[in-house]
Amino acid sequence: MRKLIPLIISAALGSCYTSGSVEYASSGVVDLAYVAPGVSVIANYGEPIFYSDGAYWYNAYGGWYRSPYYTGGWKYVQYPPYRISQIRAPLAYRYYRPYGYVPRYRPVPANRIRTPHIYDYRSARRNYNYQPGHNPYYRDHAKY
Repeated sequence: MRKLIPLIISAALGSCYTSGSVEYASSGVVDLAYVAPGVSVIANYGEPIFYSDGAYWYNAYGGWYRSPYYTGGWKYVQYPPYRISQIRAPLAYRYYRPYGYVPRYRPVPANRIRTPHIYDYRSARRNYNYQPGHNPYYRDHAKY
């Protein structure tokens, strides 16, 4: 019931836009725009970074990553919360600005955030320097 009352009030006022701000220790405050119940996105930002359940969420390489900061420290989450997993097109929220958006805070530029580092074992195997007798998956083409 507590969650329903603010929703009814905002609908009665005719505003579907909800904004907020979240502070974090190292780089200040960011503008958040409402996306879905319990999910917000950093408004007018070059990367679609969502905020839910007290953490930032970033979708990269087909998986979800979680961090307490929006600029880095991403850890892969195999099973994200239901609210986050229901976002069908995360890239649609790049530079997302709801109607009537007025910027209040300037976040760290998107080109300065650290994206998740993914170790792809297949590329490591492909770039492997062949040593005879060491790797059975590759032949030494120089012999043939």
